[in-house]
Amino acid sequence: MGQKQMSASTRQIREANLRAVLHRMWDSDPVTGSDLMAATGLTRATVHDVCEDLVRLGWIHELENQREHGGYRMGRPARRYAFRPTAGVVVGVDCGAHRATATVADLRGHTLAHHSRAFSGPEHPPKERLDVLGRTIREALEAASPTAEQVLAVAVGVPAPVDVDGHTAAAASSFWERMNPDIAEQLAQRHGWTVLVDNDANLAALAEGWRGAGRGATNFVTLLTGERLGAGIVEGGRLLRGARGRAGEMGFLDLVEGVGSPWGLAALARDWAWQAVRDPQAHPTSSLRKLDPQDIDAQAVFAAAAAADPLAEEVVDRLGARFARVVSVLSVLLGVERIVLAGALAGSYTGVLQIIERDLPLYVTPPLPTVVASALGGDAVSVGAVRQALDHVFEHALEIELPGSVLGAQGQDPTSK
Repeated sequence: MGQKQMSASTRQIREANLRAVLHRMWDSDPVTGSDLMAATGLTRATVHDVCEDLVRLGWIHELENQREHGGYRMGRPARRYAFRPTAGVVVGVDCGAHRATATVADLRGHTLAHHSRAFSGPEHPPKERLDVLGRTIREALEAASPTAEQVLAVAVGVPAPVDVDGHTAAAASSFWERMNPDIAEQLAQRHGWTVLVDNDANLAALAEGWRGAGRGATNFVTLLTGERLGAGIVEGGRLLRGARGRAGEMGFLDLVEGVGSPWGLAALARDWAWQAVRDPQAHPTSSLRKLDPQDIDAQAVFAAAAAADPLAEEVVDRLGARFARVVSVLSVLLGVERIVLAGALAGSYTGVLQIIERDLPLYVTPPLPTVVASALGGDAVSVGAVRQALDHVFEHALEIELPGSVLGAQGQDPTSK
């Protein structure tokens, strides 16, 4: 009994040492054993034993010794080790209502390939959704040229609430069910990948905290602002998910005076501009009147407003006034320090932000939240999906058998020593 307990304890210590060294090296430049001793508190012998195990596992490699240029040092040169970001790849996918976009990245998040494919229409059936999604990922992988075994995790963002197991509650909404037809299970069965599924706004929030306007903030909201609104809420540096993944669903805006629906900036800009051009008395010289009605989309409206078109400016003023109320509700309810307006057109939100800044003091007492536009554009969800896939690999690294690893090939376990 005592022997088994000692063995289990030794195994746990060994695993903790492996994790400590690997995590230290993941985002660092090449390190020496002395560097790792200082960072982890482990002895020199333990550090080199752990590094040898990580080499055999395939996570790191030992560099050739190189003496300093122009000089000579007595004694044996220090052994140096480096993380292998090419040991595998992750895939982040934005699987929206209209198209799927896949980004393949190495283990430090550097993009290797990016590929997009459209669905046949907003009412596409689940089979088509799964087929197109799988094809998009495979084509992105082919462009990046990794072998199938190198895919360590695939993360997919969908416009629907998702629970911790990757499921969307049945019968909650036919739209939500169509957006997430058991994607995690289906892709895993078809392709053998480890698949994670999450709400698209949650992944956008991860992206903003990692590489966007949420950096440095521990309490912020990322608001996807396209056709419909969705919020990813970060509280204390962690995503707030709620029961069944429904935190951040914006249907409650139906009840907010001056808002009345969760329609997004892109949808409202287009619809309000359409309504305006149908009125012959509304700014008859507007440049938007020269366009085919089917060409009047949100991008055209924001471009016209930037060129001082009076009809477009009125639309932008209405949008700003409405979203000042949306931002105010989020600020009062959640007490966040920053609200990020994200989406493909976020770079065009200058006029909207000015109106929000003007009206926000009408509804919120100081200190006011900072309201900013995302600089990630239409990539926010796929970037966040890459981050989620990387987090999964980082957390489960010692459970993953890398292709071609010596220990994997020999069936050995480094924690069994």
